[in-house]
Amino acid sequence: MKIRIKGRVFARSLDDREFNEILGQIREICRFDPDKREWVLDPGLALARGWGVLRRIRVPEEAVEEAVAEVRRSVDVELEKMAREGTVAIFSPGRDRPPEPFERRGDYLVLEGSRLAEVMGGSGVEGVLELLRSGVRGYWREDLVRLAASTATGPGRIALSDHAEGLLVEAKGLTQDQLARLDDMFTIEVNVQTRSGLQARRARLAKRVGRARYLVPPFMYHHLKRFASREGLELIENVAWPSEPIDVPRRDYQLYQFQEEAVSRWEEAERFGTVVIPTGGGKTYVGMEAIARTRLRTLVCVVTVELATQWRELIESKLGVRAGEFSGREKDLSADVVVGVYNSVAKHVDRLRDLFGLVIFDEVHHVPASTFRRVAFASKAKYRLGLSATPERSDGNEHLIFLSSGDVVYKVGYRELVEMGVLARVEHRVVRVRMDPDERRAMMAQLARVRDENARLAVMKRHALRARAKVPVVASIVESERGRKILVFCEYVDQAEAIQRELERRGIRSALMVGKTRERAEIFDAFRRCDLDVIVTTRVLDEGIDVPDADVAIIASGSGSPRQMAQRVGRVLRGRPGKVARVYEIVTGGTIEEALAKRRRKALAEYIPGLLEEERRRRRRSRRLPL
Repeated sequence: MKIRIKGRVFARSLDDREFNEILGQIREICRFDPDKREWVLDPGLALARGWGVLRRIRVPEEAVEEAVAEVRRSVDVELEKMAREGTVAIFSPGRDRPPEPFERRGDYLVLEGSRLAEVMGGSGVEGVLELLRSGVRGYWREDLVRLAASTATGPGRIALSDHAEGLLVEAKGLTQDQLARLDDMFTIEVNVQTRSGLQARRARLAKRVGRARYLVPPFMYHHLKRFASREGLELIENVAWPSEPIDVPRRDYQLYQFQEEAVSRWEEAERFGTVVIPTGGGKTYVGMEAIARTRLRTLVCVVTVELATQWRELIESKLGVRAGEFSGREKDLSADVVVGVYNSVAKHVDRLRDLFGLVIFDEVHHVPASTFRRVAFASKAKYRLGLSATPERSDGNEHLIFLSSGDVVYKVGYRELVEMGVLARVEHRVVRVRMDPDERRAMMAQLARVRDENARLAVMKRHALRARAKVPVVASIVESERGRKILVFCEYVDQAEAIQRELERRGIRSALMVGKTRERAEIFDAFRRCDLDVIVTTRVLDEGIDVPDADVAIIASGSGSPRQMAQRVGRVLRGRPGKVARVYEIVTGGTIEEALAKRRRKALAEYIPGLLEEERRRRRRSRRLPL
């Protein structure tokens, strides 16, 4: 049997049985040329009836697809034209009698007017699709069928209006299928920590208050708008969004190109989205530019009071806009821009919910936490900007960030910023110490008294991380790095105190900064003036604090969290010409800290190409060493 397709002939020998089996199907899509004794493909018939039979005689799929594509393009144009006129059409060339309730119009079967209305009945466009799927032969497109049905009957609509509990959503004229998809939007999965680990639980974002009527959080506006656009529905807004304008007298800064692009991408996403920039990359300036372009009263949510102070100072000095603070120490709501600490805002969210047209979530990865989530869900701000260096969360709930603050609209990596000179290159060194015999005996004695596995892990971690041998090693590293600004990170206050005492004993200018430290501003000022060489801290500087001049980080002890590691490394990344940031890790060998360090070191893969591969090679070499 020979098949001709656009000048190419494909031949295969068939026995009588095979020939007779496929002959009827070949006649469906080909005409016979008696002079050349070959079958010639009709691309239009193949489009309408399919060409699976050609696979049986090994005709290349791409040859058929190329021939059919030309016809498909012109057919699609005609199908769309009829759809926009409210006519459901199927490309079905031939003279066969059309099945009920269709009428023939040349090469097309059409359904329009009263016949289309009759088929749609109470089930809407799904009734038409079910009819088409039940066996009507021909080529059609589901999206154009939906367009035709919508045009013929007039689009359904979603109306939004104000309500004391959020937004009232009323859906009218939607098909059953559309209503089901709308309802699905309001159900999400949230990972919850239980004794047996993380468990996924379903949660409702909406409260049903009637048939096709819901109460939803204000941020759902953006998701509903996109749903309406996808489904060809009309969106009616009767919402009094907070829209108090503010004056921005100046913009006393110059953005990098990547910062400009980040804000532009956010605007293209209708000012609803998340921007991911590494620590030290200038997320604050992206936030200020968003304020300058939006020019609406703004709430900036931050993690700590220190960060609130830094935001306020930058906003007032660079934009000339008065910035107030909303925290445990001050509650100023009179300013054009209010910088609020998450915990304080969450406690008074009812006072703040409808005051701001724009809300900026700094360190947006905190939003999914139950307390902070209340801020994001309750705020009536139409425009939202999330800022983070690492939006991924250990509980897997980062989808809640994107739900309430918008998907990632812009992301730039560390290496790109190094090439621009914005961030410094990183050198990483691991220094191993040993636990003293008396420390190991004390740990084993404690382990003998506990049976719970979590308690055993906590005992091993506490002893390994606090090994006394770390103190002189940290001091020696500090001495070797004299002339540089150094941050020493610890997990425990007593360890931080011991290290700071040893530094003082050696005559090294240092300060201790822990949770109870009140003179933080004075310490930072002294550090910037070079009156201090070292700050020894616990988790206080892990995030939410801007330390622009540090260039050495010593991890005396830390958790296994890659996020914590990334934040600590980020404290020394701020660039200047020729700067190389150094990161030292002090690890107690032969203990659980080896595993913790391995896990947190994943955060360094972005900063140091080949680091993880080199570590794997080192471990393989160590396993091959003779005992």
